[in-house]
Amino acid sequence: MTRRFIIALMSMLPLAAGADTFDEIMSEVMYNNLTVRAENARAEAQVEGLYGENTLEAPEVEFSRVWNTESGGENKWSLSVSQSFDWPGVYAARREAARTSRSAMHFLRESALLDLRQETRSLLIDIIHNAQLIEMQSQLAERMDSMEMFYKKAAEAGAETRLDYNKTVLERIAAHRELNTLKASRAALLASLQSLNGGKDVTDMALRLGAVYPIMPAPGILSAETIRERDPQIAAAQALLDAAKSMVKAEKRSRIPGFSIGYEHEVEGSETFNGFSIGITLPMWGRKHQIKASGLEAEAALMDAEMALARRVAEMDADRRQLDALRATIDEYEPVINDKANYELLQKALKAGQINFLTFIQESNYFIAARRDYIDTLYEYNLTLSRLNRYN
Repeated sequence: MTRRFIIALMSMLPLAAGADTFDEIMSEVMYNNLTVRAENARAEAQVEGLYGENTLEAPEVEFSRVWNTESGGENKWSLSVSQSFDWPGVYAARREAARTSRSAMHFLRESALLDLRQETRSLLIDIIHNAQLIEMQSQLAERMDSMEMFYKKAAEAGAETRLDYNKTVLERIAAHRELNTLKASRAALLASLQSLNGGKDVTDMALRLGAVYPIMPAPGILSAETIRERDPQIAAAQALLDAAKSMVKAEKRSRIPGFSIGYEHEVEGSETFNGFSIGITLPMWGRKHQIKASGLEAEAALMDAEMALARRVAEMDADRRQLDALRATIDEYEPVINDKANYELLQKALKAGQINFLTFIQESNYFIAARRDYIDTLYEYNLTLSRLNRYN
């Protein structure tokens, strides 16, 4: 029974699985995510607001009625309809600003989707890592239950000491405590996934995900120029800069006087008058501060994008180096982790009485800890690989 315990405890976990299920789950979460829908609606509202500002003001209708207070005088009334216009070039500049703003909003949505995709991918990898730990710890807890029963019977028969039996009880308690901790972590991870999934239940999703990592493509080397071409945040910043330039042009043209044209109809006694009116709208000279603010905001957005690009390049370079180091560590771990001779020797030593149960547990824990480190290294490797596959 002890030999079966050791062999089952240290059985290998699968390293990779098909990416189809993983990608399907990611797509499902992205579809259900409410944040994406809210951002889309908010972006469309902003663009529609820009188009709304570029329409003519509503026509103005004015009616007046006056009475002659002098005796014998005629009363009169008048009706006028007028339409105000900005300088014609203002509308073209605003229209261009709205168009480039729509492009910017599109790229910003793409950037938000990339961030959400990466967040979802990382969370799914966290869940897989947790599932692997639970699988290993469940095997350990199950075998410790069997070991406790074995030593209980042996102690009652006088073949083992009460002290060794008590040690198995403590080891069983420790194994189940760690298992319960891992299950609590899983509950928290699934709650986070459910939040990303728009509040929809993720039980079936977690079952489909399982305890194996997807096969992700090995990332190629991404230069700064390649990242600049692929990262929508950079394109969004450039589009925002273009939109700001158009708004600056619109603000400058708004300083040119506008005008209004109207139709006048006036009746005084039995006499009727028809004509027209022309008005001029004087500019607000204080708009120069708004012009300057628009330009500064655009420049700040572009500088933020450039800093984000530099940060992304540095992060990816560091991740690539880390990926190589983790792969080398995994390659070193695997022959030792897969070598069953270590546990067979421990089992033989325990049966031969060369070591007691406490020594057996201590030595077993050494290899269990090594396996935990191996699982953690696999986790770090896949997490790093997922970041390098951001644009895939």
